[in-house]
Amino acid sequence: MINARLYAGRDSDACYFILTSWEDEEFWHKAQERQNPRDLLLNSSSELLTTTPEQWQMYYLWGYSRPSAQSTIAAAHLATVRPDQTERVQRAWIESLQRQAIQPTLAFAFLTRGRSVDTASYGVNGMAARQENAPRSTFLNLLSWPGETQQKDFYGDQNYKAFRGFLNQVGMERIIMLEPQP
Repeated sequence: MINARLYAGRDSDACYFILTSWEDEEFWHKAQERQNPRDLLLNSSSELLTTTPEQWQMYYLWGYSRPSAQSTIAAAHLATVRPDQTERVQRAWIESLQRQAIQPTLAFAFLTRGRSVDTASYGVNGMAARQENAPRSTFLNLLSWPGETQQKDFYGDQNYKAFRGFLNQVGMERIIMLEPQP
């Protein structure tokens, strides 16, 4: 594992968002037996969990970091779109984020694309079934800001609103409001 980040939910729902980065897919597959975050949570704290943790395997598409800005609030946008619209959504989302990154509202952000991981589908050697590796139409966009004013400015952008309208026509989006944890 190269990196891990932890976020806690800001809303009344108690949730945690754990992000891990791996050197490559081969290392991720090899580590699934002993370091699979979902299984580690289920085996160590299952009595504290109100629902089964969700886990996704995602591939990096776009990223932004402004080191001078300290992230104080964040949001995870998880969207599943119709398969026939996946490439169009990907292009539009990246273009929208690139336009937004010109203005200094974001502290850190990235966009990934992948699939939900059903850990039961992994064999003894940690390799997923061939059909599980097919490209999927689930996107994760993590956004973080130095404060609520910057977050409001970001969401208030007319181009971003237009993109979100398009996204909600071709798929379903779930937004989880978060706070970065040390």
